[in-house]
Amino acid sequence: MQPPTEPIQQQTTSQLRGDEAELYRRHQARLVRVISVAVNTSAELIEDACQTAWTILLRRQPDRATVWSWLYVVALHEAYRLAGIERRELHIADLSPELAWDNRITNRVKLDDQLEARDALRALAQLPESQRRDLTLRVAGYSYHAIAQITGDRTYTNVNKHLAKARAGIRLTRG
Repeated sequence: MQPPTEPIQQQTTSQLRGDEAELYRRHQARLVRVISVAVNTSAELIEDACQTAWTILLRRQPDRATVWSWLYVVALHEAYRLAGIERRELHIADLSPELAWDNRITNRVKLDDQLEARDALRALAQLPESQRRDLTLRVAGYSYHAIAQITGDRTYTNVNKHLAKARAGIRLTRG
């Protein structure tokens, strides 16, 4: 059996407040410096991460005995999070003018695919309005019953007939 432990006295938030300015003066420059060494990113992002750590400190009021370690870990995690977001974003201002957009696009559509899509749109445009509307809704993922409700009080069979005629019309114009 384990000996009983004495209850740990926790400081209340009101007891902890008031020393934040002194903590900031004492730790801010060092925090920015060590986070800059740990995370390879811009100075602005490092500053944002450190300021976020200070904001969280004001809200959470961590134990003052381990406040430096707490600040370091929170700022480090925030810097990694912000750096990840920055890496995923493509900034238009960072693009040099001589680089064309097609050099930046990794999934280029082949010319044959573009021509096929254009032909399909032409075939779709030649359909009567009701068939075009029904087929567009079906391609968008609507069920036959949903299409019937959206387009007015129609029956499942009526929607099915329009879709069959639309498909046949597209086959004729493309074939």
